[in-house]
Amino acid sequence: MWFICLRSALQPREQWTTTVDEHLAWMQTQHEAGSIVMSGPGKTPAGDRVGIYLIHAESRAAAERIAAGDPFTVAGHATFDLIDWEVHQIMGAGPFTSTGLRSPGIGGAR
Repeated sequence: MWFICLRSALQPREQWTTTVDEHLAWMQTQHEAGSIVMSGPGKTPAGDRVGIYLIHAESRAAAERIAAGDPFTVAGHATFDLIDWEVHQIMGAGPFTSTGLRSPGIGGAR
């Protein structure tokens, strides 16, 4: 299962006691384990900074545990929202017709 994680600050960045290097060390571990496939900062249309991760996990509960393990979240500096994502296509592979979406396989019915 796939989940998009949006991490949002709960307090101004200058008040955080957890370093970016601590966060990045954790992130590297998640990437190496295959739990987080892509990650990086972004901005909302309102200009708020967010952390964005693509999590691959067995269940929503597993994805929540992964996201909750971010040192920024553990320290109480940030919170997160998870979006369940039913991936149909990836890197140009997958069905690109409605019939294909209903077929077993990448993105199809299971």
